[in-house]
Amino acid sequence: MNNIHRFIQKRFYLRTRHAHPFGIVLDIDGVLFKGRNMLPRVKEAFSLITDKKGNFVVPTVFLTNGTNSTEKLKAAQLSEQLGFKIPADHVLMSHSPLRMFTDLHDKQSTGQRVRILRDFTYSQKVFRVGFKKVTTIDHLVKWFPHLDCTDFSRKIVDPKETEAARKRFRPIEAIVMLGEPLKWETSLQLMLDCVLTYGKMDTMIFPLVAGGRRPDHIPIVACNVDLVWMADIASQLPRIGHGVFIHILDTLYEKLTGQHLQFRATLGKPTEVSYLHAAHRIQRQARAMKLDDVKYLYVIGDNPMSDVLGARLFDRYLRHGGVGRFDHLDLEAFDVNDGEKPRVRTRNVVERCISILVETGVHQEHVHMNGVVKPISALIDNLSKGEQLLLNQPNFVEYDLHAAIRTILRRECYR
Repeated sequence: MNNIHRFIQKRFYLRTRHAHPFGIVLDIDGVLFKGRNMLPRVKEAFSLITDKKGNFVVPTVFLTNGTNSTEKLKAAQLSEQLGFKIPADHVLMSHSPLRMFTDLHDKQSTGQRVRILRDFTYSQKVFRVGFKKVTTIDHLVKWFPHLDCTDFSRKIVDPKETEAARKRFRPIEAIVMLGEPLKWETSLQLMLDCVLTYGKMDTMIFPLVAGGRRPDHIPIVACNVDLVWMADIASQLPRIGHGVFIHILDTLYEKLTGQHLQFRATLGKPTEVSYLHAAHRIQRQARAMKLDDVKYLYVIGDNPMSDVLGARLFDRYLRHGGVGRFDHLDLEAFDVNDGEKPRVRTRNVVERCISILVETGVHQEHVHMNGVVKPISALIDNLSKGEQLLLNQPNFVEYDLHAAIRTILRRECYR
């Protein structure tokens, strides 16, 4: 087996000097690990695409829909688990493309730019991607205790007792939903209040009139739209994810207003903007490795409705262009400038994005374990049955990561 590894690795390394290199986009949960347990043959798989010192010889990024860490912390965790150094710029979390939304970073209202997140410590770490001022759900609970009626102990708090603290509050101009909160009922209530009051929190500007058309609400960016994820190798039962929380919030808003939430952007797989950001990271790695422009991207994942669908949609963008199909983002603008340096271009450089589905995570043959939420479901509903079937079909199906990488190397070595 080691001889095969060395043969493939040596042959690939020599060819990259003369042929256009390729890049690999790896999912983490269900591909490398199940829960805290590393899956079989993962280390053997990485030996095919790293040298003896543990340096990648193939431009590679880890793309996960997780939001519970920063890129730096996640890279350190992966380094410890895999046994070789993973640089922070090789890791993309679901919220990583937030750095591309520079217009939201600098926007001001009444002297302060604010966002809603799920807890203060976490938000301060995450918003090193560019956001300057942050208001959290915990802040709102303290400033508006009478609004958190799902916690009965807070109903008896006199608003006058928090009047001084509330003077620090400024109207909220946008909501960034990073991931499922610890207290769903509190977050649902206060986020709904925020949207209905246009960030004023306890002042209704437009009444709730049945059938009446309300003006557009404040911008909402939602990260990680997965409905389910696999938590532990000992259980085949999926765990509900942030996509369920997004779906509930949208349903509540629709029941009260007759309209669905309008998202400025949805980030994470399967949205095209996250794959575009991953492609940019791949191109920067290729430059640092003194390789030519990457022409082919291979996405390895375990979720047909996340990894595969996203790869297929991004492949369509590479071939046909156009705006983002989920939220009508101008992907060409992000392609010109994604907020990072050196600047790179992806479309008209990268030719194809190829999906490989592994059978070690969410995917089980003939079992439908995930789904899509708005605005993604609006796209799926507008496609023909044939188009839906095509977008959910991977280019290759392999048993595990090791088999997937061997398939890529064989394909590229003889292309």
